[in-house]
Amino acid sequence: MARISARRDELSGPQGRLLLMPEAGLDAAANSLRAWLNRQQFTDLSTPEVTAFFTNSVAAWATELGYEVRREVNLLTATRQGRTGRLDLQLRHRSGKGRLISIEVDRGTKAWSLDKLVQAAELGHLALWLRWSRTPVTLPIPPTVRLIRAQVLRRTTLTLATVHSLQPDNCG
Repeated sequence: MARISARRDELSGPQGRLLLMPEAGLDAAANSLRAWLNRQQFTDLSTPEVTAFFTNSVAAWATELGYEVRREVNLLTATRQGRTGRLDLQLRHRSGKGRLISIEVDRGTKAWSLDKLVQAAELGHLALWLRWSRTPVTLPIPPTVRLIRAQVLRRTTLTLATVHSLQPDNCG
């Protein structure tokens, strides 16, 4: 049975809220999300469940910080073979201040995900790539994108199902 939990610790501000001002830059956003993810853990989730976990966790982080969360947002400048690119998440602060934050969540090293984030950054967005795998990233990451790596463990069960686990403090 899958187990999911989160913990609050000294990385938090008052009432356990992580701090990120809407005017903050790319490094502040990446560091805040890393701190949030380092408090998360799960055990024995399937691949689709892990993707949903990270997508929902990022949305919870953003909501707690006062951002509106949109999922599967078209990025009109990003096209590939006649198809419009979609960002996994796009965040806009409720105050109307600050820049949009565009986020891709992937297990693999997808050049298309990185291309979309580069284009989002060219539009002035803060661009974050959350990648959940232990394999190294083989693509060069431009300075306008921050990579957040979740070190997710994978194992095969006795029934030959592949399941994944994340322990606290395994996102960098």
